[in-house]
Amino acid sequence: MSSHKKTKKILFTSHVASFQKFNRPFMHMMSKKGWEVHYASMGEEEILDCDKSFVVPFTRSPFRLSNIIAYRQLKKIINQEDYDIIHTHTPMGSVVTRLAAKKARKNGTKIIYTAHGFHFFKGAPLLNWLIYYPVERLMARHTDTLITINKEDYHRAKKQFKTNVIYMPGVGVDPKRFKPKLTAKQKLELRKSLGLKKDDFVMIYPAELNKNKNQTLLLHVLHEINKEDKSVHLLLAGKDNLNGYHKKLADKLGVAKNVHFLGYRSDISQLLQMSDLSVSASRREGLPVHLIEAMFAGLPIVTTKCRGATELVEDGVNGFVVGFDKVEFVERVQKIIENTQLRKSLGKKSSAAARNYEVVYAQRQTQKVYNKFIHEPLRILHVVTIMNRAGLETMLMNYYRAIDRSKIQFDFLVHRDDKGDYDDEIKSLGGRIYRLPSISFAHSVNYSKKAYDFFINHPEYSIVHSHLDSLSALPLAAAKKANVSTRIAHSHTSNFDSDLKKPIRNMTKHLIPMYATDFFGCSDEAMEFMFGKRAAKDGIVINNAIDTSKFTFSEKTRKKIRKEFSLPADSFVVGHVGRFNYPKNHEFIISIFNELLKEEPSAKLLLVGDGENKSIIERQVSDLGISKSVIMTGVRNDIHDIMQAMDIFVMPSRYEGLPVVSIEAQASGLPCVFSDVVTTSLDVTDNCTFLSLSHNTSKEWSKEILQWRNKSIKRNDCSNKVGKAGFSVKTEAENIFNFYKNHNYNDKRRQENP
Repeated sequence: MSSHKKTKKILFTSHVASFQKFNRPFMHMMSKKGWEVHYASMGEEEILDCDKSFVVPFTRSPFRLSNIIAYRQLKKIINQEDYDIIHTHTPMGSVVTRLAAKKARKNGTKIIYTAHGFHFFKGAPLLNWLIYYPVERLMARHTDTLITINKEDYHRAKKQFKTNVIYMPGVGVDPKRFKPKLTAKQKLELRKSLGLKKDDFVMIYPAELNKNKNQTLLLHVLHEINKEDKSVHLLLAGKDNLNGYHKKLADKLGVAKNVHFLGYRSDISQLLQMSDLSVSASRREGLPVHLIEAMFAGLPIVTTKCRGATELVEDGVNGFVVGFDKVEFVERVQKIIENTQLRKSLGKKSSAAARNYEVVYAQRQTQKVYNKFIHEPLRILHVVTIMNRAGLETMLMNYYRAIDRSKIQFDFLVHRDDKGDYDDEIKSLGGRIYRLPSISFAHSVNYSKKAYDFFINHPEYSIVHSHLDSLSALPLAAAKKANVSTRIAHSHTSNFDSDLKKPIRNMTKHLIPMYATDFFGCSDEAMEFMFGKRAAKDGIVINNAIDTSKFTFSEKTRKKIRKEFSLPADSFVVGHVGRFNYPKNHEFIISIFNELLKEEPSAKLLLVGDGENKSIIERQVSDLGISKSVIMTGVRNDIHDIMQAMDIFVMPSRYEGLPVVSIEAQASGLPCVFSDVVTTSLDVTDNCTFLSLSHNTSKEWSKEILQWRNKSIKRNDCSNKVGKAGFSVKTEAENIFNFYKNHNYNDKRRQENP
């Protein structure tokens, strides 16, 4: 039997091929995911970014017989190609598609319809209601998800149609089209090419010339304005579907010299940037892309009061909303012409509001709709330095191994070019690893740009979970700018190194609440230190959980590890696991052990780990003449086994969050001696002592360690105690799983219930 896995397929349909400009970002998104992308339309232009295209004779009118031919052709295509998803657009294109896909839908194909503005709406002609409303209501029964792009359509469909209805604010606009901004020189050159002067006031309306777009109103508006001011011009960019009607009207009104009929243009973003005002006279809209584009160009807007436009333009804030009255329209335009400061203020508000309509946001929401049907796991992006064997990285891997990876997948954004210790395992579990440059404050602007570009190019991530402590402000700021909906800052420490960077870290940590939506910490103390009391109050403690079963004491394993390191069965072994760096305070560990050897000459010190201070510690050990008693193992992947060979665990850290290794040591049944900077709530086995670094000498630490030697501890009972205290990853993974799923669900609900 063949084990060949079927390539997933998606079909996009619209009655006109020109509609592909709205679908192309989603087609590209699915192609990158390995899907085969097909497109069906009437084929008046070449379809780009697809694997296969079909010419089907759709027509806009519901009364044309050619739609029957289109139905038969499309039905044959759908049944032959066996699509997983069909995403259809445009009224008649979608009706024909859904009828043609009835059999396929029974066999599992999922049908998604994006309504770009129903023909029936408040104030629409009665005939529209009589024809289009019953058809859309009937066809909703043959639809798995109906996407609406304005709130009026959403509320009506949600209440009256029998299908899953969601709201999505448009198909989105790519902000890159407006970058880099045109220079003053480029604007002037573009104006000259159109016969415009530097000081002319330019209004622009990029839309197909037809009755609905209502360019007639704008010609009458221009006629009134030109009576007093001949420097005002109107650009009409779009295909003419009325056979020159508006050109004749312009001649009749005497404004032909001030109206520029540009036809179809591919440089709308540049034309908008060289204009002064965006105008719209539409009678009916879904969520007008030309107005969103104007917002990205930073233009003030004057629009007629119609569905969709009123969601983009707030009267008096980023423009003006007027009725279909010529006089009112003229008054608002003249107000903007005469008041330069007002024009700048409205344009600035337009630009700020545009961010909510970036294409990456629409891609994320569409991907969620698709994921609902294709059962792909929700992907969480963890932001880390490098996935080496250290505390927080080990904690993340514990959760990653335990979580249901068919529903949740972890991916990692790292900031080192070097390969991490866990990289191979991450890939074997289905995770992805991306790389950005190291974060430095000297290059923070460049980093922020690269991070923003990353999030824009990866719309699949709606949840970003950062573990960079104070540096989390930078990637989370970029994620916020890119409209990532859930941005988690996770604190793993309760202090910073006392070095030159400490003042900068203390400054940047205060920026985190501006960009994070949620706050995690390994302890309440860690959250309060990193985020402040207000944010920490609503934060969530995520226990540094472990697989307790791996750490259950085993005499057999103890003998194996002691044999590996030539440790006598009766020798007293002091252990520590941690990176050789300032916080872990290895120099004090050596001082403690040196004192301990005076009382217990056969004792051994087992140090597991690596780091920048290792050579310093090696020199200290050599200078004290205790090299034969100190074993440095380097980085190990069998910490759970090595701890079996120890008799006590010591950790005199200068500061900590809630170290994973402290939980691992307790689960192994080891008595532990910690510095008092570690929270006492960490003692979950009653086998821990907390000493001061400032008030207790190394000799006193040594004495405390030796006191544990003769105490009887049932080591094989301790892993159960640790699990019951909330540090079993099997139970804790379920909690973080629910958080991710609920936040993804709540984000979806925000879109479904605007």
